[in-house]
Amino acid sequence: MTDFDIGKGKTIGIYAAVIGIVYLVLGVIEVFGGAGDVIPGDLFGGLALVVIAVTFLYGIKSTFDGDHKGLSFLIGGLFLSAVFGILYLLLMGADGLMFLLGEADEFSVLADFRPAIWMFILSLPMAYLARGLTKDVTW
Repeated sequence: MTDFDIGKGKTIGIYAAVIGIVYLVLGVIEVFGGAGDVIPGDLFGGLALVVIAVTFLYGIKSTFDGDHKGLSFLIGGLFLSAVFGILYLLLMGADGLMFLLGEADEFSVLADFRPAIWMFILSLPMAYLARGLTKDVTW
């Protein structure tokens, strides 16, 4: 027995798989020292990305089958993605404010635009898809 339409579950499952794999790759790159200026080396930031990836990837099979348990992992991954994406946005804003106040010598938006921020932005369509699925779920 399924809790929601399997076709919609496969759509969101494929999207979650792609997002989860990209999160995993970026997290591993960050943990092992980064890749130049585009992906900075950050042990704890990389581990956070790996945890988000595992959360997304863990719920894919159940979501493919139309089970709401998989959807709960995807929503959890979206929550973690939002927490870290917004945190890094706030840090970028703080760096910009420090520059405006004269406390910092330089400020580069591109240097502060971390992978967690752009992955958060890329995962936002999945929030819309998940919202549509949760209307049909009978908890």
